Amino acid sequence: MPVGAAPAPLPTPVPAPPPGPATDRAVVVLDLRAADADRVAAALGLALYEARQRAKVGGYQLHRALPAREAEAEAARLTAAGLVALVVPPAEAVERGRPLVAQGGQRQPEAIVLHTGDGPVTLRGADVFLVVRGPITREYQPGTEVRRVRTATLEGSHRLHLHRRSSLRPLEIDPLAFDFGDEPLTSLSSLLTVLEWVAAVAPEAPTDDGFRRLTPALGPSAAGGGGRLAAVSALGASGSREGPQPLDNLTQFRGYSAWRAAVELRVRG
Repeated sequence: MPVGAAPAPLPTPVPAPPPGPATDRAVVVLDLRAADADRVAAALGLALYEARQRAKVGGYQLHRALPAREAEAEAARLTAAGLVALVVPPAEAVERGRPLVAQGGQRQPEAIVLHTGDGPVTLRGADVFLVVRGPITREYQPGTEVRRVRTATLEGSHRLHLHRRSSLRPLEIDPLAFDFGDEPLTSLSSLLTVLEWVAAVAPEAPTDDGFRRLTPALGPSAAGGGGRLAAVSALGASGSREGPQPLDNLTQFRGYSAWRAAVELRVRG
């Protein structure tokens, strides 16, 4: 290195991806829809103010991921403390977190035909028991290279999971990467179109959008799907494999969707 030259900056390490559902971990979920703040504080060891905030948010909230026996014991402890706790077994948590990604599809009078890597799937309303939707945050890995390309941005997106009674694996739709056939759509209209399809075919299925309230846990971006809009979107991202790595919270969304669907079936049952 020449005398007086500044040393080259060290590369910023890529952050580890958010942990996905481990094959030996059960998921403990709290049902706080009618929880008492005092009981929440006592059972979870929280300050009363924090417990009140948790109770105010309510709904279903992820508690912990533990080995199966420990998860059952923790759920029993929480139940004895006056809370409602549900356990999702490891195998189910993993399988529900492995969606079938739909690259495109067509709307039919009483069904939606989706094209996946495993072949076409005909989705009928009676089969859908829950729709989970949420925003996907995308940004570049922080580091020196990012400061040089501030004008290059990554567009966020949405994901929808259609949970079915006929399979543990949900159908995943990225409206931005969804191929509607001959009709070109913008990113906004593609999302609205997919939502209209689902509402028309499965009007009785509730929609959960609680994922939007979670702080994004970013990890290396998963490979995107196909579709015309996905190709157009890629032009706005880094043009080559080199440079700052894109990050997203897709793994976090899939984990949330997995336990949320498992809980929905248990509560209904």
